[in-house]
Amino acid sequence: MWVSLMQKCINLKYGQLKNKDVVDSQGQPVGRVVDFIFTVEGTKLQPKYIVLGGGRVEEFLESIGARPDNDPVFTTQVMESVDEDKIVLCADHDMLKSTLDSDVIGENDRKFSEISKIKVIDADNIKVGNVIDVWFADDGEVYLLLGGGFFEETLERLRAQPNIDLLASHKDIESFGDKEIKLKWTKFQLQSNCEKEYDKLKRELSSRDKPGDYRFPQLRLGKGPSRGMA
Repeated sequence: MWVSLMQKCINLKYGQLKNKDVVDSQGQPVGRVVDFIFTVEGTKLQPKYIVLGGGRVEEFLESIGARPDNDPVFTTQVMESVDEDKIVLCADHDMLKSTLDSDVIGENDRKFSEISKIKVIDADNIKVGNVIDVWFADDGEVYLLLGGGFFEETLERLRAQPNIDLLASHKDIESFGDKEIKLKWTKFQLQSNCEKEYDKLKRELSSRDKPGDYRFPQLRLGKGPSRGMA
């Protein structure tokens, strides 16, 4: 189900969608992407809605409480295309729901802007970083892109290229709370696995005909039989 929902976003990061202008089926502008709503099911993120924001004046009025925070939302099902500079919908703007609708943000739903503020800790309860983005894989999985002190230091230690993303799947997460995301691995295990996976990655790159393959920058954190997108 989720693969079909996310088919327009496959192999994209949320960061690649953020701030894109959005137009409806009539070509009318309806806003720009400012956030993403996910449903948290255990340790897994399920995509739900993309949130749109308006102009700077509108956002300023909302931030000071001068008007309701009433932002349009849409699902990837109504995305016609994702271009370099805009997202085109196959629905009119008046068909979109908003963040004030009772069924849009549920008890287990979180905006990415909230998730990015949650600290990521290892199995020993030591903070190792934060979620800096999410990546939508072709199997419907939503991977967390992790950054911050420990992860940046690990890439520097490996002398890895700066565009490599450190990914964590729901299988690498012990618990997903409002204040902490706890990984199953210790810092030592994460570092050791990154070293092994980076060696695999370099061997793959040296034998790959198309180094521009979308998997090029992806480096898994957790233990597994391979780096394949399983």
